[in-house]
Amino acid sequence: MYKDCWVDNKGIHIHFIEANADKKEEAPLVIIPGLSESAEDYIAIIEKLSPRHCIIITLRGRGKSDTPETGYTLYDHVSDIDAVVQHLKLRNFFLFGYSRSVSYVLQYALNNKTIIKGLIIGDYPAIHTQLPQGWVEFFSSLPPWRGKPLSERMSMTALQNIQKESSQVLFWDDLSSIECPVLIIRAGKQGAALSVEAAEQYTEKMPQANIVVFDESDHNLFEPHIDPLIQTMETFMDKCPAGK
Repeated sequence: MYKDCWVDNKGIHIHFIEANADKKEEAPLVIIPGLSESAEDYIAIIEKLSPRHCIIITLRGRGKSDTPETGYTLYDHVSDIDAVVQHLKLRNFFLFGYSRSVSYVLQYALNNKTIIKGLIIGDYPAIHTQLPQGWVEFFSSLPPWRGKPLSERMSMTALQNIQKESSQVLFWDDLSSIECPVLIIRAGKQGAALSVEAAEQYTEKMPQANIVVFDESDHNLFEPHIDPLIQTMETFMDKCPAGK
C-alpha cells in the first residue's frame, strides 16, 4: 500500500513514495536514500515495516525527481527533505539517513530538533565531505549498485554538480545539541564508511546513541540479508519513549 507523490520545492519537483499514510498508531519513518539511490531502492524495506507509515524521499537529480542545472549544496538537499516534511505536516517522526545522506539528515535534524522522535544513522561519519577533482570519474566507474548501473540512477549533470558544489562541513561539535534517541548502524567488514573511531566519536558527543555493528556487511548494509536491518530499526523505534 504505497503511492508515488511529488512536491514542488521552489520549482523543483521532488519525488517521494508514501506507504500506509492512514496509519497513525506509530510514529512515521522518513528515509533518505544514499548518494545515487532513489525511493524505489527502499520499497522492500517499507513493505517489511508495514503497517508503519513510511516516506522515502528521492533527492534532486536522482530517480523521478527533477534534475536542476545547479543547486546541489548540502543545504539544497536539506531543503528537499524539508519540502516533503512540510507538505505532509509531519511531526514526531523517525529519520533515517544512509551513507552520504547522513550529512543531509544531520543538518536537517539540527535545524528541526523539536520534531524528530529518533535518528537512525547508516554507516557514515558526521561529516559532509568536499568531493575532490576526479571523483566523478571514479564514482561513475564503479560497478552497478544494488543491481542498477549509475546511468539509470542519476544524470551526469547531477553527479558533476554534486562534486562541484560540495564543501566540507563537520557536525561533531554540534551533535551534543541533539537530544532524541539515536541509532548508529556500522558495517563490520572491510569497506565500511564509518570507522570504529568515528562511531565512538558519535557516542562521545551523543551519550544516548546506541551502536549496532553488522558483522556480515560491508558499506552495503542491505546485504547479505535485509532482515537484520529491518529488525534493528524496528527494535529501536519500538523502544523509543511514546512521547518523544
